[in-house]
Amino acid sequence: MIGIFKKNEDRYLNWHSANPNGYVFNHFKGKDAAYNKLHVATCRTLWREKDVGARTRVEKICSDNLQELLKITEEMRQTKGYSFCKICMPGYIVKHERSYKDSWC
Repeated sequence: MIGIFKKNEDRYLNWHSANPNGYVFNHFKGKDAAYNKLHVATCRTLWREKDVGARTRVEKICSDNLQELLKITEEMRQTKGYSFCKICMPGYIVKHERSYKDSWC
């Protein structure tokens, strides 16, 4: 199930508590795929101390199902692309704005 959180920290924290094994897409929008990044829900970059109270300034699209989130992400980003966090999802790459799991990782 998809959850979208923008300027609603409490709802996002509740989702995270219920879905610690889920996935989060940080949707900055714009054309830069490097800023629009997919993470596992527990990624340390999502939980920095300096972001407390401001995590949902950037729209978060979340799901407990990676394939479901990838489908939504690809529909939203189309030709603008997106990327995977190199810290929490290092085995994933993006080719031609479509995602693929590295076969050699």
